[in-house]
Amino acid sequence: MTDPLQQAVAWLRGRHGTLLSSVTNQRDQPMRSPQVGFTFGGAFARITARLSWFLLVPHRGIVVYLLPLRNLPLALLMVVWIAGCSPPNQYQAPPPPAVTVAKPVRQSVTLYLEETGATEAVELVEIRARVAGYLDEIKFEAGQQVKAGDVLYVIQQGEYQAKLKSAQAEVDSAQAEINSQQAALKLAGIELERQKKLKIDNATAQSKVDQAEADLQTAEAAVDSANAAHNSAKAAFDRAELDLQYTTVTSPIDGRVGRSLVKLGNLVGENDATHLTTVVAYDPIYVNFNISERALLQVMRGNDRDTSEKADITETKAYMRRAVDKGFPFVGHLEHADLGVDQSTGTFMIRAVFPNPQRSILPGLFVRVRIPMGTAERAVLIPERSLGADQAGRFVMVVGDDNVVERRNVEVGSKYEDMVVVTEGLNGDESVVIDGIQRSRPGAKVAPKETQLSNVKGDLEIVEEGGQSPNADETVVPAPAGTEPAAEAASSSGTGSVVESPLRGQAATEDSTKANE
Repeated sequence: MTDPLQQAVAWLRGRHGTLLSSVTNQRDQPMRSPQVGFTFGGAFARITARLSWFLLVPHRGIVVYLLPLRNLPLALLMVVWIAGCSPPNQYQAPPPPAVTVAKPVRQSVTLYLEETGATEAVELVEIRARVAGYLDEIKFEAGQQVKAGDVLYVIQQGEYQAKLKSAQAEVDSAQAEINSQQAALKLAGIELERQKKLKIDNATAQSKVDQAEADLQTAEAAVDSANAAHNSAKAAFDRAELDLQYTTVTSPIDGRVGRSLVKLGNLVGENDATHLTTVVAYDPIYVNFNISERALLQVMRGNDRDTSEKADITETKAYMRRAVDKGFPFVGHLEHADLGVDQSTGTFMIRAVFPNPQRSILPGLFVRVRIPMGTAERAVLIPERSLGADQAGRFVMVVGDDNVVERRNVEVGSKYEDMVVVTEGLNGDESVVIDGIQRSRPGAKVAPKETQLSNVKGDLEIVEEGGQSPNADETVVPAPAGTEPAAEAASSSGTGSVVESPLRGQAATEDSTKANE
């Protein structure tokens, strides 16, 4: 077949002769000298003078041809013809992305309930002035460790010493009055006896006997009044003595004293009990936390024991960590559970107590608390990195037999190192995307590469390696070997059966169930 380009050139040569020949020669002969370039420029000037417009036609990306627009239909036909001779572009689909998949691990684990709590001092005392006066002495330094009975402040004592002496004098006066009235009473009794004897002998009138009896009763009343006055004076003395004691302000507990809120020489206790400072006992320390109504019901459901047996929650271990801790280095036990669910919040309050001899836990901290909930047999575990999260919740990507990705919404529970327990959403037979979850799209194909996950080895109650506070200068209370917690909050309704529920009175699991091989 004749080259369409040659046909077009032949036609153009018939119309434009030498002018177009110099142009088309550019396809076969490169410019070798300035004369060629000059000839080309001259030809271009002459052809543009004769033709109003030209159409540029690329052919195979190398040569540009000029076609006059005066023959526009033929020019367009030439363009379509020449373009149709080029091979068409076709879309090449990219290969499916490569991902790593693995089947979940089936293993027995210890389930834990994990909540956020706040620490509270077991003993915290606000030291206040109980009497009015000027502050004479401050006998401590801020932050000092004090014992019960140590003197913290001395308030001006002169006034109270004088009041005590005055009260003592009143007591002495009342005692003297009692002695006087008792003597009068004795005399009245003697006079009555004498008048009665005289009456027997008809040596006195009955009126004198009656008068003697009345005098005796009066003397008895005077003695009673003197005793009452003495008691009042004694009470005033005791009050004055107590006020004098209050001028010496002491610590009622062992603990750490804070800064003084009142400077030396200031008047305290004039209109109210002035707050002077605070003493806090750090060892032990409380942690208060709330669990949801649903978690409480799951705990209650996890035990089939006779409910008539009184549960002792103090046997249940509790594990705690601060924001900077790795693992759960503090071990204590439950101390108190509320009487009922708070209807305003739908939560149930529980208190745990932790030893704190090094004062590593301060009151008012937000902490995480874990409580052992029992053992789940053959729980489903996957690496934590295989989890995704969005507004719909947690999910994993599962690869089917045809290598098509499927999204599975899951509920997670216990955690051990980099593995988490899946309580809902997986049965353990799926191929879960471990690496490459960002490249996986639901409904799209992938190129899976299967790997094998290893069972979690060792004691599942050890949650992380280290288990110590990152502050090397701080001493914490280490947990006994094999008793640190292993998991985040887990629901007893998840995959695997819950064997025991320690919050109903059973002791916390001391040794975790070994891994199923």
